[in-house]
Amino acid sequence: MSAHTGRRHVGSALMELALSLAVVVCALGIAMIFVVVSGVPPAAGAGAFIDGAFGSQLNLAGTLSKMVPLTLVALAWIIAERAGRFHVGFPGQILVGGLFVSVVALKISGPSFVHLPLALLVGAAGGAVYAALAALLWAKRGVNEILSTLLLNLIALQLLAWWVRYPFHDPATPLALTPAFPESVRWPSLLRDTTLHWDVVLIPLAVVAVAYTLNRTVFGFRAKIVGSNLRFAEHAGISPQRVGTAALVLSGALAGIAGTSLVLAGNVPAMSEDFGSAYGFTGIAVALLARNSPIAVVPSALLFAALQQGAGVMEGTVGLSSSLSGLIQGLMIIFVLASTTVLHMWRRRRDSRRDVAANEPEGARAR
Repeated sequence: MSAHTGRRHVGSALMELALSLAVVVCALGIAMIFVVVSGVPPAAGAGAFIDGAFGSQLNLAGTLSKMVPLTLVALAWIIAERAGRFHVGFPGQILVGGLFVSVVALKISGPSFVHLPLALLVGAAGGAVYAALAALLWAKRGVNEILSTLLLNLIALQLLAWWVRYPFHDPATPLALTPAFPESVRWPSLLRDTTLHWDVVLIPLAVVAVAYTLNRTVFGFRAKIVGSNLRFAEHAGISPQRVGTAALVLSGALAGIAGTSLVLAGNVPAMSEDFGSAYGFTGIAVALLARNSPIAVVPSALLFAALQQGAGVMEGTVGLSSSLSGLIQGLMIIFVLASTTVLHMWRRRRDSRRDVAANEPEGARAR
């Protein structure tokens, strides 16, 4: 890599970082306007939010536990995006992953060191299989994966509602719940009397695995080519359908693991209907704010998890509605899309200036 290319990459990275920080600042600034309009002093509102997200061991544990599915879904989006595939099927893949896990949890017994890893593998398989449906429809029939995954989400919701009401319903309760899962299949608690479990180790493991896969493997190289220049990939003998299908299936597997975490590390030792589909769309926002960087997903997921945790506590302390968290997240998504347009225009102008300078006659440049 030449020095000029290196400087260009550093400049782009700094520009992306500055835009992401600007997105957060603008979203929080507008949220503060709503806080003031609600009659709450800004200092009191900000203090209640920070305290709700990080102010105690219990609140911090809640924030970290929410980071796990958000991180996994964001990484799932990044894998698909790298290969040029975009889908919104994470809610359905989360639910199907949890559904598969319930079979292993309730129909298979064994020691924890066998039962829990088996449940993780089966949950990943459930998400991968459900993603494969959309992937095959796209690769074989040209069906748009955004449309197919959106419809598959609705099917997953209905399937899970039937699942917890009939074949796997706990007869001891009128609620739509499965029987309690055995301790051998649940994630052990990391901090006693909190919601934080050992599934939090999935965050660094998944980030490192995805970063390595995308930057240091043949699949990652092919996915980057397919995602950036489809025609060049075809001329190079790389099948966009094969790479895109693999990316969608891997993406679904990560979403399935997110579903596994939500089921096996939840507050209730059983599975309910729609136990975590909301994380599917929020995880996409996490990836967008991180500029599709696996490493940057960590602070981005922490921010979104803090918003969810802090807003819930803030409602009970200063009377601000927890819907403020949704407002901030929505603002960040809008600002991310706007800043992406700004970044694209900046890069085009930079590349245009470079091309003009490269084509300028030597004599003219000397003058």
